[in-house]
Amino acid sequence: MEAKLLTAERFVDMEIGCSYRYVHSSTEYFRPHYHDYYEIFIPLNGRATHIVNGARIPLFKGIAVFIRPSDTHDYICDGGEGFDMLNITFTREIANSIFSYIDDKEALDILEASSLPPCVSLSEEDLRILGSDMNDIRLIGADKRLLKSSLRLLLLKLINRFILYPAKPHLADAAPPWLTELRERLREDNNFAEGISSIDRLCDKSREHIARSMKKYYGVTVSEYINDLRLNYIANMLRYSNHEILDIIFESGFNNVSWCYKCFAKKYGMSPLEYRNSK
Repeated sequence: MEAKLLTAERFVDMEIGCSYRYVHSSTEYFRPHYHDYYEIFIPLNGRATHIVNGARIPLFKGIAVFIRPSDTHDYICDGGEGFDMLNITFTREIANSIFSYIDDKEALDILEASSLPPCVSLSEEDLRILGSDMNDIRLIGADKRLLKSSLRLLLLKLINRFILYPAKPHLADAAPPWLTELRERLREDNNFAEGISSIDRLCDKSREHIARSMKKYYGVTVSEYINDLRLNYIANMLRYSNHEILDIIFESGFNNVSWCYKCFAKKYGMSPLEYRNSK
């Protein structure tokens, strides 16, 4: 079947520059198509197969997919079961303005460059926050000004996830959802400061299995990942607080100051004090 062009004039609120829609597969007719606009879709339940650019990629709850105008895609329900998804569409102009606002047009070029659309896994907490944001948006009513700002802010938050957590574009090669969620949970509530022991309460997998999976999918050990989070925390606190350097180091979870200084210098090319003074 020949792919059909879907146009922004029909599927995007041109006054706002973006739109949202809840799609129920049981009431939707899917066919191969492509757009002259961008789209982010997130399955909310059920399972399906995403046919995109000639590849067949499984979809499941919490996978956010970034569809570019160059992508041709379609959906097939698995096993005759239906699925629901949140679909957010936005124009090229809005995409360009968002990446200009965050001063990272190169990030859009990177998202455009892959042969298959980029995707990221959202944790249960991410989905809860998304649901809360969408509930607020659904209650706005006819106030176009507020709807415009709310939708654009939501888009900014979603797009930021694709930049912060760049995943392999082919979902079949990406890390399992439990590992993606663990990595994200290590960033929350200063879990990284607790260190390796935190993974025992954050994940029901064995440490050995987690270590093998982290190395396989992300090319780093668990300790390396946690230390990198700690170093990011230290750098930001040095730049945006007036806390004492030793206090920041201990708050991050490092217990050995000299080892922290060595790791910091390796990543940033200078000592914490030099970093603070330079910023």
